[in-house]
Amino acid sequence: MALIPGTRLGVYEITAQIGAGGMGEVYRATDTTLGRQVAIKILPDAFAADPERLARFEREAKTLASLNHPHIAAIYAVEKSGGITALVMELVEGDDLSQRIAHLRAPDASARQAGMPLDEALPIAKQIAEALEAAHEQGIIHRDLKPANIKVRADGTVKVLDFGLAKALDPPAASSPEAMNSPTITSPAQMTGVGVILGTAAYMSPEQAKGRAVDRRADVWAFGAVLFEMLTAQRAFAGDDVSDTLANVLKMDPAWERLPADLPPRVRQVLRACLQKNAKQRLGDMQDVRLALDGAFETAPSQAVAQAGPVTPAWRRALPVAAAVVLTAAIVGGAAWRLRPAPAAPAPVAQFSIAVPDRGVITRVAMSPDGTRMAFGARGVGLYLRALGEVEAHLVPGVSPGLTPVGAAFSPDGESVVFYSTADGSLKRIPVAGGQPLTIAQGMSSPSGLTWGEAGIVYGQGATGVFRVSPNGGKPEPLATVEAGEEAYGPQVLPGGKDLMFTVARNINNGGVDRWDTAHIVVQSLTSGERRTIINGGADARYLPTGHVVYATAWTLFAVAFDADTLTVRGNPVAVVTGVRRGADGAALLSVSNSGSLLFVPGPVERAGGALRVPTLARRNGKTEPLALPPEAYRRPRVSPDGKRLAVGIDEDTTAEVWIYDLSGTTAMRRLTFGGRNRSPVWSPDGRRLAFQSDRDGTPSIYVQNADGGGAAERLTTAAQGVVHTPDSWSPDGRTLLFSEQKGDTFTLMAFSVSEQRALTFGGVQSLQPADAVFSPDGRWVAYASSPVAGGLVSADRGIFVQPFPATGAAYQVPKTRLDFHPTWAPSGREIFYVPTARDAELTAVSVQIQPSLTFGPPAAVAGVPQPAFTSILPRGYDVLPDGSFITLVPADNASNGAAGSEMRVILNWFEELKWLVPR
Repeated sequence: MALIPGTRLGVYEITAQIGAGGMGEVYRATDTTLGRQVAIKILPDAFAADPERLARFEREAKTLASLNHPHIAAIYAVEKSGGITALVMELVEGDDLSQRIAHLRAPDASARQAGMPLDEALPIAKQIAEALEAAHEQGIIHRDLKPANIKVRADGTVKVLDFGLAKALDPPAASSPEAMNSPTITSPAQMTGVGVILGTAAYMSPEQAKGRAVDRRADVWAFGAVLFEMLTAQRAFAGDDVSDTLANVLKMDPAWERLPADLPPRVRQVLRACLQKNAKQRLGDMQDVRLALDGAFETAPSQAVAQAGPVTPAWRRALPVAAAVVLTAAIVGGAAWRLRPAPAAPAPVAQFSIAVPDRGVITRVAMSPDGTRMAFGARGVGLYLRALGEVEAHLVPGVSPGLTPVGAAFSPDGESVVFYSTADGSLKRIPVAGGQPLTIAQGMSSPSGLTWGEAGIVYGQGATGVFRVSPNGGKPEPLATVEAGEEAYGPQVLPGGKDLMFTVARNINNGGVDRWDTAHIVVQSLTSGERRTIINGGADARYLPTGHVVYATAWTLFAVAFDADTLTVRGNPVAVVTGVRRGADGAALLSVSNSGSLLFVPGPVERAGGALRVPTLARRNGKTEPLALPPEAYRRPRVSPDGKRLAVGIDEDTTAEVWIYDLSGTTAMRRLTFGGRNRSPVWSPDGRRLAFQSDRDGTPSIYVQNADGGGAAERLTTAAQGVVHTPDSWSPDGRTLLFSEQKGDTFTLMAFSVSEQRALTFGGVQSLQPADAVFSPDGRWVAYASSPVAGGLVSADRGIFVQPFPATGAAYQVPKTRLDFHPTWAPSGREIFYVPTARDAELTAVSVQIQPSLTFGPPAAVAGVPQPAFTSILPRGYDVLPDGSFITLVPADNASNGAAGSEMRVILNWFEELKWLVPR
């Protein structure tokens, strides 16, 4: 109810109502004890009926009251009187920012410079940034920053209001639906039903719009949206209603062309970094924003323009250079965002695309040290070379398709190339002009990273470690080893020749997270052998002449300043390019020249948790058809026994759920699981239930639930602390469920008896990779992957094996290619499918004959099935339908054919951009 002037709340006397909103009514009042004017916010009635929520709010309010900053409106007290709960706050006079912006809006919506003058907008933005930074240092996130929550006094002083109230008013999960109203979005119909959407729609970060947990990066996004609106008098993300606005937040980019022409370049670039939809690519907090903008707030626009010269669009500045060096270069935008400074010297940053020959699959890319040539291997075709000034790439004479080249690296002088031949397991060297390849090393597996520097040719060999060989040939020299269960990748000898940098990944299942995203980058002394970790959570690092280390996490390239003398990282990593394709073995398909040019193969931009993929129907006649589903971070597709439904996981950074889709396409995909993180669905043989992994009760255990969503989930197993249970396959009679039990680096194959409710080990199978076991259609056999641990169990090697069920002690290995994983049976039981290696990822089939004894035919590629690009420690990314066709997960940017890229991109003078983004 509204309060009339003269009403008393304790020592506070109401004088006038000054506002109202989703977070309560606001009044001007007099503190009769201290004689000062205050603002009183009357909290919603829902608090009175929810003691738990009120107690939580009071705890949060105490934390917020600790904020003491000149640009943050202070919280004085929580007042309770006459059944009313009110928040007593500092009264800030003056217009709020939304009022100022409303006065500036031009009648013509297309006007470019209808926003605030820069000498007014930038000082306001600086004070907002300082307020947010101070709160972030105290661990407090605003979560509802918008122009209406920012007051500007007559003297120009800024005060940010309602700091942290979004969290303080956030109801606990058990609260009623009506208590779930956000501060400004008050209709329960506008809520997700899964999480609370907080904040005004136009200023919400994408993660808020999805109802997910937020951190400081939500404030960074909101700051960017507010600053954009100040500068243009137009919202960065607008819509006719809440739904339209949220859709634009998730899908659309701001109208960057509306920004003032005289905006300092650094402010323009930081705006772009604040409004990155993927939180991983956004600036981390307001301290990052302030450091990135250091000095820009005080830069007079006229001075900035005078020093930088006329502000010409980057594509126009780049065009003469690109045209001069590449006849067919087309300047493109693209999946990668870059923050382009306005250089003082005429050396523009230029990006253009290069078409890839429509043959083979790109395995690696390399750029010569001087940046004038590029090389890439195409499996089954040969080794391609292209000079920047050439129209097309050409095959290097002497490298026949039969050599099956994989990987390439230029010599320091750029006149030779070294590559790996899968045909005979050797490293070969050849002049760029072609000729007879010289074999320089033999008897090796496909290199896990390859570099050629002054110290020689250095290459990784996975679990064996890192080796070096002379460019003239000879016996390879071991440089570094790794422990059991580890793999080495991407070695590089650092300048001076005394230290080696490479990636170490653990060959374990990280709850569905790619092992390369949890790998660490190390530097090891070549004299003492001392090793130190310099970066956690990344792979395939390269040291650059600029004094930076760049490395890949998922499909994003990060950079950090690095002191090669002290071998220490300086500052925080910064995302510098997104949408860089990465192989399943941790390789980022990119190369950087010493002259400062970047070459990369574009890939889909990731969302938190994984690459976006599309479930695709693939028939053995070569025809493929993407399902009518949006791109998501899908994992482990499983087809129901009748072939009519698909169960699939969507696994993101903070959420993981199981969904069901009718393959007829007549209904929308339906979410099955709620509570905790839920992964790895497995159908029961009658198609009525699904088993899945869930950590809803603390540890990742196995649950079962009706596939129609009815009834509560029932727990089948209880994993001990530090142990992970993952369901694999249900027997055709429904009596047994195979599952993997992970303890540390070791996976043990278990058989759970449904009737007896107990689990026993199956067949003595222990492995350094998930078994991914599957029953044969008749239930008499079990196929599984195994990489045996020390002590030897089934085999001394890794691959696909078959055992009888129940186990008799006999085991049979499926014909081995190299590193085989992800088996499953054909519905007929007469074939086994599997993926032969993480590096080739080609789906393979072998025929199976059971009578008079178990025998296998030769391996053969399954034609027409897109590559299921998942490593051995991630869930199987394909399944087989009863009619023998496949459902496989294909990268979203290439759902039609699954090829690994149809173009490459080059950024000239990229070092200029890098040095600006990540100053040393």
